[in-house]
Amino acid sequence: MMSGQEGTDKYFDAIMELQGVDEFKTMVQRLRKFQQNKEIHSIPNVTLPNYLWIFKRGGGVTTSINAFSEYLHATKIIKFAGVVKYFEFIPAYMPPDAHFSELTRLNNTISMIAGHYRHYRGIACIIIDEWIGHVNETNFYKLLDYIENHIDNILTVFCVHSEDKRIVEQIESSISSYMRFESIMFRFPDAKELANYMEVKYFSPCNFSLTEDAKLSLMELIDKMCAGKNFNGFVTIKQLSNDILYYLLTSNLAGKNISAEMLSEFNKNSIYIKRIKTLAERDSIIGFGQKMELSK
Repeated sequence: MMSGQEGTDKYFDAIMELQGVDEFKTMVQRLRKFQQNKEIHSIPNVTLPNYLWIFKRGGGVTTSINAFSEYLHATKIIKFAGVVKYFEFIPAYMPPDAHFSELTRLNNTISMIAGHYRHYRGIACIIIDEWIGHVNETNFYKLLDYIENHIDNILTVFCVHSEDKRIVEQIESSISSYMRFESIMFRFPDAKELANYMEVKYFSPCNFSLTEDAKLSLMELIDKMCAGKNFNGFVTIKQLSNDILYYLLTSNLAGKNISAEMLSEFNKNSIYIKRIKTLAERDSIIGFGQKMELSK
C-alpha cells in the first residue's frame, strides 16, 4: 500500500509527464509549494482560486482535469465528497430573453453526484465554448452568480477553446466581476510530439518501434485529424494507437519495426481518415456534443 506522500508524488509526477502543458505544470508546482508552506506555518484557511483554462487546439480537457483532481485529492488541498471527484458540464447558450434552464440542469447534476452526502465537494469543469461572444449577457452572469454561491464546496475550472486574445480578455473580465481566479494557457502537443508520445505510450510496451518514414506519415495523419472540429485530444490519439495496433496484429508481421508502408491504411488520404470525419459529422448532427462526462 502506498503512503500518502507516495500517492502525492505519483500524481504530481503524472502531471509533470503530460505533453505540452507547461503553464499547467508550473501552476501545480506552485500548489505543491503552497501546500508545504501551509503545513509548515500552520495556516489552514487560505483557499485556492477558481481557474480559467484556455485551450488553443486539440482538446486535452478531460486528461488535464482528471490529473488535476487526482492530485488535489491525494494532497488533500481541497475536500472531496460525492460519487466523483470532478464532473464536466457544457452549458448550452441561451439568449437573454430565454428562461435559463441550464442552471436547473447544473443544479440537478450536482445533486445527483453528491450521492449520500449533503453537499457535493469537488471540481466542476465548466466548458463555456458556446458562450464565446456572449459573456456579457444576463444568463452568463446568472451562471457566474450560481457558481460564486457554491464556491465554499466546489472548485470551478472554466474551460474555453480559443486562440483569440480579445475573446479571452472578455471572459476574464466577466469572471473577475464575480470571483478570484487564475488563467492558465494550455498548448496542446504538436504532431511530432504526439507521434513520439504514441510510440512511447502505446507501441514501445508492445516492443514496436516507428521508422523515420513511419513517424513522418503518422505526423501528417495527426495534423489532419487535429484540424477536424471534433478532434478529442488524447482520447482520439489513444483510439488511433489502438486501431493501428489492431491492424498490425491482424497483418503478416515480419518484425518489430513499423514502416510507413505498414501504416498505409492510416495515411492522411486513407479510408480511415475519411471514416473518422464521417463519424464526427454524424455525431455532431445527432447531438453527441451535448454531454456530461463523469470521472471513473
